[in-house]
Amino acid sequence: MTKAEFTGPNRLFQRLDGDGDGQLILKDAAKKLKEMRARVGEMPRQGFGGAANRTQLEAARPRVPGVRPERRSQVRPDHENVRYGEHERHVFDIFQAETEDEKPAPCMIWIHGGGFRRGDKSEGSLFARFLTKNGIHFVALNYRLSHHAIAPACFHDCARALQFIRRNAEKWNIDKSRIAVGGGSAGAGLAQWLAFSPDRADPAAKDPVMRESTQISALVLFNAQTTYDFRWIKEHIPGEAWRGEGLQELFGYTIESVDEIGVERYQLIEECSPMHHFSRDAPPMLFFYRRSKDPKIAEQNAMDGIHHPIFGLELKKLADELGLECDLFTVENEKDLAFYNRRWDYAIKFLRKNLQME
Repeated sequence: MTKAEFTGPNRLFQRLDGDGDGQLILKDAAKKLKEMRARVGEMPRQGFGGAANRTQLEAARPRVPGVRPERRSQVRPDHENVRYGEHERHVFDIFQAETEDEKPAPCMIWIHGGGFRRGDKSEGSLFARFLTKNGIHFVALNYRLSHHAIAPACFHDCARALQFIRRNAEKWNIDKSRIAVGGGSAGAGLAQWLAFSPDRADPAAKDPVMRESTQISALVLFNAQTTYDFRWIKEHIPGEAWRGEGLQELFGYTIESVDEIGVERYQLIEECSPMHHFSRDAPPMLFFYRRSKDPKIAEQNAMDGIHHPIFGLELKKLADELGLECDLFTVENEKDLAFYNRRWDYAIKFLRKNLQME
């Protein structure tokens, strides 16, 4: 479950989301909530006004070992709500890198998740500091959701944002030749679509933004789907993930009427599915999944299914066949979970290498 899909208070989500990745595993969140309630029951009922008791209250709050405070901090962008199109959702925030000189620095674009139905760029403020303190500009963008316009609108929005950033790179001291893209869940799918699709640059376009390239240097992906074709999902992912309402709304069909889907609709679904475009031109990829690769996990609920590592593992098979760089990590035990909680440390090393910073 993403922050956008959570219906409770924001503060509760942050406490349940111990590793600060903007995603909740329902089973883990339920366990943590039970522990939190038990701790509250053990707290003193009187005298919370004093400093000593406030310290005791702080100590009672559940914490995840190994997660540093900075992972939970949100920072303000240097440039907020920069407009790249006409729709109200056509905006992004820029967090400027900390650099020792005035040379253009590489950039990472973050695309938020939320099942194409929810979410916004504020999610990126949780991760911005990891990038900017390592000399990488960070951009978090919004795009039209499925109730604004069905596919391919959100895909084209992200391409437009990337081209707009390149067109104005000098203004923000961005090295347009070194741009990575990342995202979680739906955002990860949009990032892959950008990376795997043919370059959308049109040298003859009247709009100078459309003349810019959509090629990128690296991908960082959390809990990613690699296709949105419900037929593929039904064949490869156990459980009911293929029935997802988010997919139905994204492409404008219903499960009850799948037998009536026409050729054009299937072509649209394929066009918007990253794996459909995968080739040896794909950039280096880094996948993180906060789930086990055990197929049975996908049967627990549709949310576990639509974020299952099988998506990434199937793409990695293709990458390995082509000799492409593709690292993929899952959580199988406590050691893996500790690594996942430190994933940005590894992601920064990956980015520094593939953005030619070393």
